[in-house]
Amino acid sequence: MLRRLAVLAVLATLLAAVPGLAAAPKIAAPAYIVLNPATGETLAQRAADRELPMASTTKIMTALIALERADLDDRYTVPPEAETVGGSTGRLVAGEELSVRELLVALLVASGNDAAVTLADGVAGSQAEFVQLMNAKAKELGLDHTSYANPHGLDAPGHHSSVRDLVTLSQVAMRDPLFRELVSSRRASIPGPGGVGRRQLESENELLDIDPEADGVKTGMTDGAGYALVAHARRASLGMDLYLASIGSPSSDVRARDGKALLDSAFDEYAKARVLDADDVLARAAVDGVPGRTIPLRPASALDVPIRLGEPLTQTLVAPHEVEGPVEEGQVVGSVTYRQEGRVVGRRDLVAGEAADGPGILDRLRAGWEEIVP
Repeated sequence: MLRRLAVLAVLATLLAAVPGLAAAPKIAAPAYIVLNPATGETLAQRAADRELPMASTTKIMTALIALERADLDDRYTVPPEAETVGGSTGRLVAGEELSVRELLVALLVASGNDAAVTLADGVAGSQAEFVQLMNAKAKELGLDHTSYANPHGLDAPGHHSSVRDLVTLSQVAMRDPLFRELVSSRRASIPGPGGVGRRQLESENELLDIDPEADGVKTGMTDGAGYALVAHARRASLGMDLYLASIGSPSSDVRARDGKALLDSAFDEYAKARVLDADDVLARAAVDGVPGRTIPLRPASALDVPIRLGEPLTQTLVAPHEVEGPVEEGQVVGSVTYRQEGRVVGRRDLVAGEAADGPGILDRLRAGWEEIVP
């Protein structure tokens, strides 16, 4: 049985290494949030749980339901209502037949309300039945401030969400490779009516043009919602991702500029730090029954993590005082975990840095003699 010792040590506070964190940008939207999905940290927020019209960010859920319940090669006929629903369009024609994959392109790139109606009818038989699926999924995901009345996002009583819920939903949707591919696309095409030619579709997500780190997720605009945005971005130099949602921007330009400003400001709160080298010796453990023999305990590999500036970093070392031989080099014997404000930011297994045999005959004789003769 290994005896283990948990050690909690404050390693550093990085604020002293920084001249000062940048002031938060001034944002026009009345509701927004920026979240680090790896740690769950909310980095900026305003009215994050306020229930507001969500415009075409609705289509994140529409796409998620379609991806879960339909085959991408299924083909649906565009109903007459799809042509008359109004708002943004994928230029679908009533009576034509398109695959689910093609409808998702029209839904997520062109933000087509006609594609949303077609998918709803095809998947569930009617928009009303589809909306029931949307609300059931919202409940399953714990979206307590979200309620759907339609699959496209046009303003309607009882149709609302919060920026926090939109970020939660987006994290789920972005796990799907096709969804992720489509929302990162500024332009795409689908077959023309009757399969003749191609319809060229364009996204209104201007953030994709001005921020090379952004790769989605969805925009929207209605009179009730103003200009809405859900975004995801990855900063490769830090090895970290961020999600953002905003509702109520006054224009598409402001929506994109404020989105980039919020993301940049949040990324700038971090620096990448090497907290462990592979040859660091974090502790030593005695070998049971072999007097004087100890082995070094090292991390399984180096660890580089994004550290939030100005917050103390703590190390929790779970390591044995003593191990039973034989022990192989590289054998896992414990762990080392790094946290900021209680949130795990990095972890490595703790391994034996050397092999060690168990006690031999002489070791056993010596141990027995020491028990007889104190």
